[in-house]
Amino acid sequence: MDRQHRRDLKHDKFVDELGTLSSRARQNQRLLLALTAVLVIGSALVYGFFFFRSNREHKAQDALAVAIQTVDSPLQTPGQQTPGAKFKTEAERTAAAEKQFKDVQAKYPGSDAADVANRFLGRIDASRGNAPEARKRLQDFVNEHPNSFLVGGVRYSLYQLRIENGEAGKVANELQTEIAKADPALPPDTMLVLMAHAYDAQGNNDKSKEAYRRIITEFPDSPYALEAQRRAGPAA
Repeated sequence: MDRQHRRDLKHDKFVDELGTLSSRARQNQRLLLALTAVLVIGSALVYGFFFFRSNREHKAQDALAVAIQTVDSPLQTPGQQTPGAKFKTEAERTAAAEKQFKDVQAKYPGSDAADVANRFLGRIDASRGNAPEARKRLQDFVNEHPNSFLVGGVRYSLYQLRIENGEAGKVANELQTEIAKADPALPPDTMLVLMAHAYDAQGNNDKSKEAYRRIITEFPDSPYALEAQRRAGPAA
């Protein structure tokens, strides 16, 4: 094989390898472009989802704020100018707020704002004497959102509702058991306040004062300590 022929073979081999590499590069480029497109689309979808969630929650919170402002607004006083007063009676104000809270639930189900709205609706039911419906709303919240930052307040309201509707004895026993646990459902000083309330409802002043004294001695820095001191009275 002469020198020129060997050079031609090397040239052909080089051209073939170059063509193969070029072909592979084009294939890899198409693959990389496809992967990049998938990642971009995926990122856009994820961003869009979180943006939608964030925007939806923001709107829900705005609607909730309006409802809370309504339920807490002052009533009109005959013959006087009351800033911010839109309603003549409490029933009128409550009905308007109730509609707004229900609108939050209907338009933004599953949002944090809808959960808070449900709690307010429970309070409205309780104020009207509809204890069964109020209790159902509160208990549903506890069952569905056990880790929510709101659940402590809802548990407190549920205990209060039960005390005020004839279950004081049962609640007092439950609280006695709960407060002895290593990780009670509510802070111990809060549970003692509820226990005192339950004993008050039963007319058991001695047990009630005992619960208040426990707050004073065991939790002197509690926000309930001052009121507990007043209710417990002087030590015997």
